[in-house]
Amino acid sequence: MILNQNLTTFFVLIIIFVFYFFQIFQKVKLVYLFRSIRYHFRNILVPYNSDDLNISGSGTSVINYYNYFYIFFFLLINGAIITYLGALYPQEITKFDGLSNELFLRLLNYNVIIFTTLSVRFLVIRYILEMFLQYKLKFIFFKNYIINIIIGILLLINFVIYNLNSFLNLTYLKYTFLIFFFLHFIFQAKNYFSYFSKIDIKEVVYFILYLCAFKIAPWIWLYSIY
Repeated sequence: MILNQNLTTFFVLIIIFVFYFFQIFQKVKLVYLFRSIRYHFRNILVPYNSDDLNISGSGTSVINYYNYFYIFFFLLINGAIITYLGALYPQEITKFDGLSNELFLRLLNYNVIIFTTLSVRFLVIRYILEMFLQYKLKFIFFKNYIINIIIGILLLINFVIYNLNSFLNLTYLKYTFLIFFFLHFIFQAKNYFSYFSKIDIKEVVYFILYLCAFKIAPWIWLYSIY
């Protein structure tokens, strides 16, 4: 039996250490991330200005997704997804009893499948679609990734709060998850609409392809399997 509180404490310590490490060696990226968080929530009820938090056309060509900073948050986002799948699993025991070995292995299997799906989607976009995209559309995708990081961080913080407080039940987790899902939808939709009028017809086609084939289709496929 794996106790949830022990797992939560372990991962919280790791995340604190990693953020301390980033504050020393990746301070510029970390400052940009926190500026983005403040910007998105400050403008939650108003349209985005497409020039805010912008970078130059040459800047999009030097964004290195293989930097350990972005790899860590890619793993964090994946971890947030599997954490909520485990907590909201229909046969979940309780947060106090912990996870049985069987449930842990089942969730680990789901985690590998989700991680593989996200990795393949990233590689296809990175090496096949990107050669056809101009910097404006590349920056839309980059800002979407930043939004995913923001929501992933908030989801994990919320789960820690839920898991370490005995008076919070599964209903709290379900409703807060829906709130964060709605925020994710708002942030990404506003990001798309802020740039949609500034891209040409060819990029609109690639954008629609991205939404249908790479944003929605993988999750429909996973849902149909499980």
